[in-house]
Amino acid sequence: MTDVPLHPSLRKLGARQHRLMLMLSMLLFLTISGGMIAMMAITFSGGDLFNLLLLGVIGLVMMPVVALLSWLLRYLDRWLSRHLDRAGQLLLENKPLTVRLVPTGSNSKTGTLVALHPMVGKQEHAGPFYALINPSFRWSSPPRQETTVELYCQELKPDNELVAFQPDGNALLGKVVTLEAYQRQMRLTKMIQIILLALLAAIFGVLASRI
Repeated sequence: MTDVPLHPSLRKLGARQHRLMLMLSMLLFLTISGGMIAMMAITFSGGDLFNLLLLGVIGLVMMPVVALLSWLLRYLDRWLSRHLDRAGQLLLENKPLTVRLVPTGSNSKTGTLVALHPMVGKQEHAGPFYALINPSFRWSSPPRQETTVELYCQELKPDNELVAFQPDGNALLGKVVTLEAYQRQMRLTKMIQIILLALLAAIFGVLASRI
């Protein structure tokens, strides 16, 4: 975590991140400790020299694996913290814009696509704009129905990050996108999935024919 105090409006999201990292750390600890205990039980119950050597080799291999996984957890923690820090900076540097948020029904691993209709200001009749909610992490559940939000964003241009507050006070993190770029990315993702499925089917077909 960084030393910059988290914006009060984002502390609920920060607590969610903290719970996630705690859960992942506990899962890593329980998995590794459980595996080592099982290996030690098998080794000492057999009493074979080969099993003792195998246990030592596995222990040596696990040390860099544990170090790598610990580094990945730390990197994930810092990466998510930077997202919250940037969101807090948006809240401090920009004035809220009243926007009508309309879900499009398009949900994927890259986020939830919504339409943004500014209700006041110079961009009132320039929309709709589009945004991806939760493009990096499932911070908050986007609304399923049309709602009015207070949106903080430097400018409604593609790739600019945004923070939107729902009527219940829950914050949404996202970024502005173009509809064309999003649709192109979805088509590319589907093509890759089809190719991977075709390759897997071909591999299983070859293995089945040889059996």
